[in-house]
Amino acid sequence: MVGENQALLRLLRWLGPWTPDHQAPAGIRTEREVIRAGRLAGVRGFLSGELARPAAWRGEEPQTQLEVVRYYPMEPPKGHFIVVQGLHYQGPDDPRLDRFCRVLAGAGLMVHAPMLPSYLDLLLSPTVADDLELVTQRVCESLPRGTKPSLFSISFGSAPALEVAARMPEAIDAVVTFGGYAELDAALRFCLDGVMELDGHAVPLSRDPLNAPVLFLNLLPFLGLGQDTQHLERALRESAYRTWGRPELKPLSARAQLLYELSERVPTAQRDLFRLATGLRSELDGRSPRSWLDQGLERGEAELAFARPELAIQRASRPCVVLHGREDDVIPWGESLKLHRSLGGRVPTELFITGLFAHTNAEKPGLAALGQELKSLLGMANALSRAGSIEAWLKHRRGSA
Repeated sequence: MVGENQALLRLLRWLGPWTPDHQAPAGIRTEREVIRAGRLAGVRGFLSGELARPAAWRGEEPQTQLEVVRYYPMEPPKGHFIVVQGLHYQGPDDPRLDRFCRVLAGAGLMVHAPMLPSYLDLLLSPTVADDLELVTQRVCESLPRGTKPSLFSISFGSAPALEVAARMPEAIDAVVTFGGYAELDAALRFCLDGVMELDGHAVPLSRDPLNAPVLFLNLLPFLGLGQDTQHLERALRESAYRTWGRPELKPLSARAQLLYELSERVPTAQRDLFRLATGLRSELDGRSPRSWLDQGLERGEAELAFARPELAIQRASRPCVVLHGREDDVIPWGESLKLHRSLGGRVPTELFITGLFAHTNAEKPGLAALGQELKSLLGMANALSRAGSIEAWLKHRRGSA
């Protein structure tokens, strides 16, 4: 109990809006283990010219390197988290995710953060769940007998985390999702139009326009282009590499010159599609970006089934804590409400939606909302402090309610 309270206090210190998000606990040791050697993914693969294609998950690509980054607490660990990255080319090397892992380790928790190759390549792929399962097996084999890790997933990491928990129920304590989703198509549509679909209502919210190129990157196999798209893929990726994490580039006028320069590297026949994907054009062949998205989702419905969490939810047997930032402009908070409802009839769940966090950054709420927000932050931090024993914590909460 003392250890859990200490972990809770440390998490509250570092995760609250009172601590600048560029600061992190000092003295955290990290190490990397290569679990499977192969082609480098993400930025390293981009720089070497070894690029994965959108249909790489069909078995057409060489084996990719799979690594796990470990963050060691300064005392014997109170619990273990496997932190599942979202769709990001840096994975745990992203300063925001690296800071979060250091915060967990600073609270006395051991963190195992896999660098998932397909997600590093900005590709949705069924191999992500297979790679996460491999890492989870390796982590479990290294732990003392009877010790179970908890899975903590971010954004698009929620689907593979739920899938692996369904595959390995005896090995996993619980799942925590942050910024996850229940309906893939609704989440992808939000990426383009900023409309949250919830309970039959269309709720307009703020969206991040910098994500649309990666949406189109994943849809390319289903758009009926009938031609090689290698240069188009490279330009779409580079637009993400050069704009993500730079909020000053969200206005189109601020990034237009960069995007036009990138479009000149794309074959003439595909140049207008690149410009549609990046926001430089509002329509192509008389069709809006939403029309192109709907076409891709329809044609790729069967092949994208792996990215829809419904089957994992139906097989769920591990408890789940569902977290979301109300100001999230990548995946809207309503997706976590749907996820909580879907899981709630099957396993113990707890839902925390807060205005203190956007997708990965802290935000400062107004004074009127501060009390409720602090209550949510306390609940979130309490859940995180129980890594490896979240199931018992949820049972206790239910018994006390």
